[in-house]
Amino acid sequence: MKRMAKKMAAITLGLSLALTAAGCSDSGEQAVGKTVKEGEKVVVYTTFQAQGNFAKEIGGDKVEVATFMPAGQNFWQWAPTLKDMRDLEKADVMVLNGNGVEDRWWDQTFATVKIKNEDLLVIDASEGVEELDLLRYYNPDASEEDKAKKRVDPWHFLDPQNAKKEVDTIAAALSKKAPAYAEEFKKNADAYKVKLDELDKKYADTLAKVKRKEIVSPYPAFQYLTKRYGLNYYVPTSIAINDYPMDQVNEMNAVKADFAKHDAKVIFFEGEAAPRVQEFLFQMGYTAGILNPYEGKTDPSATKGYITVMEENLKILETALNQ
Repeated sequence: MKRMAKKMAAITLGLSLALTAAGCSDSGEQAVGKTVKEGEKVVVYTTFQAQGNFAKEIGGDKVEVATFMPAGQNFWQWAPTLKDMRDLEKADVMVLNGNGVEDRWWDQTFATVKIKNEDLLVIDASEGVEELDLLRYYNPDASEEDKAKKRVDPWHFLDPQNAKKEVDTIAAALSKKAPAYAEEFKKNADAYKVKLDELDKKYADTLAKVKRKEIVSPYPAFQYLTKRYGLNYYVPTSIAINDYPMDQVNEMNAVKADFAKHDAKVIFFEGEAAPRVQEFLFQMGYTAGILNPYEGKTDPSATKGYITVMEENLKILETALNQ
């Protein structure tokens, strides 16, 4: 699962030309391939916006960064377009989120891209990050058997301490691909990790003082964050999320009984809750709040950095948990 970038896939082309999809050396470590020369920019692609921002913070004006996945997409269903794959053929580094996000499409995509870009360096941002089990899997097209499978929570980057590990992983990859800039990359990464430590302290200090210690959300994205700061995280299945029509919601009494077990006044969503959902919550005495998981590239937050988005999330949490 965490070694997607190192999997081997045989491709037959023309006269049975076999390519190694993961570009591994005999030692098992992925080959760096052709390096970027001084004066050139390192072209970096990421699945999620978070790792894209990390790459920008590390690389500065020495990198050109793009994110694949649009905002508002269910990444269990999303896959790159043909244009995405053509763009990836021009990339130097691909940063996978890992933890199962790319499992459905990565091997085939990489096998296709490697035909024209054998120097692509692929890294998994989740390497070295402690795994948590996913609290809820919500692909409406999945089979019952698929839904029953154990999955790893992929939102590791929403914990600032995990973000620091990802910064180190990305900085190491950029330095291998562009050794001429290695010193600058390390300096930038170290400076950014100081800011992440400051963010971590803000979260710890603020959330230690809130009145309520429980977050209720039909989205499972914030488990790493809540575990880090001693909050309880409940993901109800009694209420629909935006991917589902409201007619799948249970009777109001059942939902009310479910929510009554938890110390919450605000139910959090990853985006603006549908008006019918907001009205449904209002009738039960709750309000709908928004937390940003910082995934997709077309969201207004794409112009904001990770730290800014996380500070905005903290303000929302502080207000909601003190109601």
